Amino acid sequence: MLKTLARGVKDGAMAMALKAYVNDRLSAYGEVTDCSVDTEASRLTVKAMLKGERDSVTATIERYEMEREGEDCYIVLKQFSSSRAWLTLLLTKLFAGKRYKLPGAVSALL
Repeated sequence: MLKTLARGVKDGAMAMALKAYVNDRLSAYGEVTDCSVDTEASRLTVKAMLKGERDSVTATIERYEMEREGEDCYIVLKQFSSSRAWLTLLLTKLFAGKRYKLPGAVSALL
């Protein structure tokens, strides 16, 4: 139970850091309104209000892998889904199989 609680706290902290990071980098496209991370299932979900959209969209990284190189931590995005078919196709085409260095604030939580 203590392990589950600790994971939940860690996942929540990662979600907050990720939300701030994405909002800082992609504010020209909209705003992330909610973010959840499930490290046990290697799943990450983002809910956002994109500019020009009437309703929020949800995008999920259904599967990711973590890689460490010394002090650095990387994420490799594997599979996507979303509330819009076009968005799922775009995310898959642009990001599937690619590796990204995580910011220090997120890496520190891992």
